[in-house]
Amino acid sequence: MFAVGLSFSQPAWLFLGVVPLLLSLLRTVRPVPLSRMGQPDTVAAQFTPRNRWTRWNPLILTLAWVLLALGVSGPRWGQGGEAGVAIGRDLTIVLDLSRSMLAADMVGPPERWQAAVVGTRDLVGTLRQQGGYRVGIVVFAARPALLVPLTTDLDHVDAVLADLDGRYPPPTVRPGHDDPRSGTRIGAALQAAVAAQDPRFTGARAILLLSDGDDPADDQEWQAGVTAARTANIPIAVVGIGDPERDSPIILDGEFLEHTGPTGIPSPVQTRLAEATLRQIATAAQGAYYSAHRVTPALGPFVSSQLDALATRILRDDGLPQPRDRSAWFLTLALILLMLGWWPSR
Repeated sequence: MFAVGLSFSQPAWLFLGVVPLLLSLLRTVRPVPLSRMGQPDTVAAQFTPRNRWTRWNPLILTLAWVLLALGVSGPRWGQGGEAGVAIGRDLTIVLDLSRSMLAADMVGPPERWQAAVVGTRDLVGTLRQQGGYRVGIVVFAARPALLVPLTTDLDHVDAVLADLDGRYPPPTVRPGHDDPRSGTRIGAALQAAVAAQDPRFTGARAILLLSDGDDPADDQEWQAGVTAARTANIPIAVVGIGDPERDSPIILDGEFLEHTGPTGIPSPVQTRLAEATLRQIATAAQGAYYSAHRVTPALGPFVSSQLDALATRILRDDGLPQPRDRSAWFLTLALILLMLGWWPSR
């Protein structure tokens, strides 16, 4: 955990720490004859320790040099208490956890929701490396739920994603008595994502929707979400997940999910990627569409191309504490060791 929290403000200077090792290797490979350094007696006197303390001088000076290199590299860890500054953009990720996302028609992680989560976690890792982004998570089925408000703590975002289980989504997204027609309310989820955005940063906000677009109601409910996003000037990038060519059954707890048709005879529920609907959403919401189909989506390049077109925002917040600079510790120890190494022997 310490290694994860350690960072350097000037990492380029770390190479200085290996200089003593390189010099030692060079001396081993090409030893210098004493005759070329001066009179043998004089040179031998310089290399012959006069007491036990001076025998440790090479080690002390080497350690001092390494500490000096670490100090000028700006080691940081812990929290310094100062208000942080995050320069970047805000992204709310909307994940479909409806029953159709249980279809096992994917290459890699078998079920659609699993592929969506794996792709999203990879994206969060990419954004963490770039720095400055805030990410929020909305999941939905019959109803939306805000799992993670916008935050710069992308480790927390990743932990929440790792705990998701599409087979048993949060109870708050399951159908209720007031919405029995459909378990896929894309429009309501997009409206929740718009509401979760920060109104201070118009032009630096985006929404990413990952879904198969399969809505049994087929009532164009998604249009309300697109309208809300357009009004707020928030583009929606859309990722389609699933097989668009053939139907797939939905299996829950080892059994086929069934529905009763007009004949009264139960039959397995079939689902396929509703690509036309998702393309409509992306076009109407001034975003782009990515056809992941049956493979785990590689979201880094796709999302970066969408976010790079946005303005950047500068967020100053006490909730963004900066790591405390620890350079003084290393520089002080290096100074003490240098004094000990160069202290005249008696």
